Amino acid sequence: MIAHAILGPGARDSDLRLLRSTAGLTIHASRDFTSIDDVSLFVILGGDGTMHRFLPELVRSEKPVLIVPCGSGNDLARALGIRSIADAKTLASDFVHGKGMLRDIDIGVITHSAGKETPFCCTAGVGLDASAGEFANRMPRWLRAHGGYLMAAMNGVLANPKVELTISAGSGSEAKRIEQTACLFTIANTPSFGGGLPIAPEARIDDGQFDCILADIMTKARLMRASLSLVRGTHLGLPEVHFIRATAIHLESDPPARVYGDGEFVCETPCEVRIAPAALRVLASENGSSN
Repeated sequence: MIAHAILGPGARDSDLRLLRSTAGLTIHASRDFTSIDDVSLFVILGGDGTMHRFLPELVRSEKPVLIVPCGSGNDLARALGIRSIADAKTLASDFVHGKGMLRDIDIGVITHSAGKETPFCCTAGVGLDASAGEFANRMPRWLRAHGGYLMAAMNGVLANPKVELTISAGSGSEAKRIEQTACLFTIANTPSFGGGLPIAPEARIDDGQFDCILADIMTKARLMRASLSLVRGTHLGLPEVHFIRATAIHLESDPPARVYGDGEFVCETPCEVRIAPAALRVLASENGSSN
């Protein structure tokens, strides 16, 4: 069986060697996507940023994907129950022997700039979410992987962003319109973002809908306490935090706000965000999130 491995910035030679020791699996590796007719499996040695970069090609390939958590965030791997290279090797071995657990998971799609579409796997957002992503991207990769995202979130708290949002959640006559001044709006496909922060603890990657978190503007002191609640996963109980489930979101703001997906800048508002159900086939552990 042949696999093509895409090496992200955090991929190590030792990780690739361990995967290559999987009996019955031949792995070709590169830093870019290569479409090969006889490839049975794509292996991503990286994190959410690497997945985000190659997501369009992976979806179009319709081949199974194995994620090896070598990045600084790894929230998609976490949602799939893949915590280590050892977990990934076990899944690869099971797949070769016809025992692998294959799952078709949802992705999000942001439509912007005259119809341009950008898919994402984990979360998209504006406000504090986007500020943290922008700050984190200026950090060295090793720092992001060792508490850097939490530092970035704290920097976002100090910036205390304020976004005048108009949100339409849902579609057609059933759409719910919300106009609110907010510090954060996150559209979540996975339970966590930023390297394990449980932004949407009940989110499932195969339920065909987003879990959205909307947070009112707050004083810096109150926002700091709310951020500590986020770390503990208790923030949904705060009166300033609101929860929405939807399959589609239309997002506007005045002035335009920067929209990030999977920690990467995508566009400015206005934009449309929709769920694409069962769009990506992956190998997963039985411990991954599901509906």
